[in-house]
Amino acid sequence: MGSGAGSCGIVRLGRGWLWIALLVLPACARDEPLLPTETFHWVAQPIAFSPPPARWRREGDNGGGMLGVRFVLTGGLGQCITIAAHTGVAERDRRDAISKLISRRDSVGQHEFLSELSLARPRMDDPLSEREAESARTINAALDRAMTEYLSGRMGYVDASLYEALAAAHAYQPTLDEVRWRLRLRPETMQVPGRWRIGRERDTTLAGYPAFAGDDTLITPERPLLYHEVVWVVNRCAFRATYQGTKENLGIFDEVVASIRFPAEGDPAPSR
Repeated sequence: MGSGAGSCGIVRLGRGWLWIALLVLPACARDEPLLPTETFHWVAQPIAFSPPPARWRREGDNGGGMLGVRFVLTGGLGQCITIAAHTGVAERDRRDAISKLISRRDSVGQHEFLSELSLARPRMDDPLSEREAESARTINAALDRAMTEYLSGRMGYVDASLYEALAAAHAYQPTLDEVRWRLRLRPETMQVPGRWRIGRERDTTLAGYPAFAGDDTLITPERPLLYHEVVWVVNRCAFRATYQGTKENLGIFDEVVASIRFPAEGDPAPSR
């Protein structure tokens, strides 16, 4: 009984060969190479990675404070890989806004200056931690002094206060410990909390940076799905990679995560 073999299966199937085909086909699908590396500039810190194979359809992801890309497995019944940045964490960095205020102080009118000063203020609601809250209070106190001195016409003191605010903004950086619980899966915030099962949590190092990883489960009407996530904080920016799917496709997610790099602005994207 002769048979021919293709790269991902058996062309001619006889009795006794069907079980081999069923084993070979999924293995071949997992052997598909990732796509060429791309670099994404969702926040100030770029992220580069190799997307999953073309059978994972690309979609934009913009919700819950996250901005990124989702790859949905064609015919996968809800299986997807998402890589995204947390824009809310990135926007807490006030260094650029204060630096802009300093550079434009002598070239704008009073209304514009006071408007930009207001925009330079950090958020005071829902701080990541007491460290961030204290930093925000210090920055705002310096900006308050800058406004008072500006309205009093004491321009030399305005600069001194603005530089105090800038120094305080430089002194604070969000940490992984502060951010992880904002990005971590919380069943109580999901549409159907009872479908989620929190599993193993661990600290690790991925892409050359400390990371937090969680291995959880989503109970769907069709079958349980793995839900894995990885969180990083790099240069004041927070990123999350998530996988929702079956055990058979988890290797693709692991390969995508292994390809992640955080290049410096202007550096060429790393090659695989």
